[in-house]
Amino acid sequence: MAHRSVVLGAMLTAVSLLCACTVFGRGESDPPAVRDADVLVSIAESAGFLETGRVGSRRVPFFELRRDGTVFTYVDDGAEESVFGVYWARLTEDGIEQVRAWFDELSFNDAHYREFSPPTDQPTTVVYANFDGPVGVSVYGLDTDSRTHSGNREMRRLGNVIDRLRALPDDEQLTVQRRAPYTPTALDIAFQPAVSPDDEPLPEPTRWPFALPLTQRPLGVGGYGRALCATVDGAEAATIVELMAGHDEDTPPHWTTGAAPGSGQPTSVLVTANALLRGRSGCSAVASDPASSNRVVVEPLQDVVLADPSGWQGRYPADRFTTATSLELYAAVPILVRDLEAREAVEDADGTSDSTELHVPTGSDLTWYDYEFVAAEAGGSRYLDLSARYQGVAPDPWEPPTWHARIALGPETVTNLDLH
Repeated sequence: MAHRSVVLGAMLTAVSLLCACTVFGRGESDPPAVRDADVLVSIAESAGFLETGRVGSRRVPFFELRRDGTVFTYVDDGAEESVFGVYWARLTEDGIEQVRAWFDELSFNDAHYREFSPPTDQPTTVVYANFDGPVGVSVYGLDTDSRTHSGNREMRRLGNVIDRLRALPDDEQLTVQRRAPYTPTALDIAFQPAVSPDDEPLPEPTRWPFALPLTQRPLGVGGYGRALCATVDGAEAATIVELMAGHDEDTPPHWTTGAAPGSGQPTSVLVTANALLRGRSGCSAVASDPASSNRVVVEPLQDVVLADPSGWQGRYPADRFTTATSLELYAAVPILVRDLEAREAVEDADGTSDSTELHVPTGSDLTWYDYEFVAAEAGGSRYLDLSARYQGVAPDPWEPPTWHARIALGPETVTNLDLH
């Protein structure tokens, strides 16, 4: 698969070159999206075109100033380490006025920030201010060394203001509270199926600490792509903060969910805990039914379609087909991956894994397939049926163009697997 990775990288680089000149697009007269009335300034960076982040994570604003002088940022600049990567400070009235003065000197016309040859694969910086009315601008490739030497005066000016804002939370004269770790009173917990991202065995899961299982809580998808999440606050949030404080941040935490084995619900998940800034609503407040979306992010399968039962062209008979739910996928995917890995081990042992005959797709190969899942009811039991089709160029001779599986959630087994 290595040759395909090179081709994919080249394709994505080409896309980034094409897209770099199209991210501006708003004139001076077009109003920006209005933020909460409490927000005076908000500066955020999008991910670069080829940048990847942990599924379920939310990017904190580089700098956000509230009307009472509170500043939120992810820049630590030597402060004590924050468990959630969020820091806060509070400006004096003079500090707020200083920020206003800096923003009075800026242009908020996107066209003023265009570079003739912008760098590729860079984030877009979105700047918003609302001192005397909302204004905003989007600038591609601002956070690079090249902008210091740019011939674009407005880009240099904006970059200098951002540099000043970076240092402002430590200014003794302009702050009441200098930069310090922010301890949230509410958290969003985004979760994914319990499959190791690096092919290493998962650690024993941390026990879900509350009486109400994670899988029985109100769920949403707000701000986390298509990853499901639940909101906790008050004493529950304090407990999560304590649990996260001792966790290695390089790997997603592995937690139980409180669901009973064989219930069709995931019994353990990988979680990403995100701090909610003051006044922000959590994902559970989002009026969305997770099952209403027909696409779900499910690593390591990536983007998965919840198939329409009426048009299902499955391989296995059933008394009836119904729409699979997101949580059923979170229970089924670890079962499926575990079974595929066991079959791959058998193939390696008997020497068939390198043959030209079809063999089980595992690991990174899974990302090259398009997946559809549907729930099947047969013989009084509920299963999940999978249909996978190879996407893009023709597969290698030993990779099946299509494969099908039936997964029993109760006994947690793959009952059928066909490669074609």
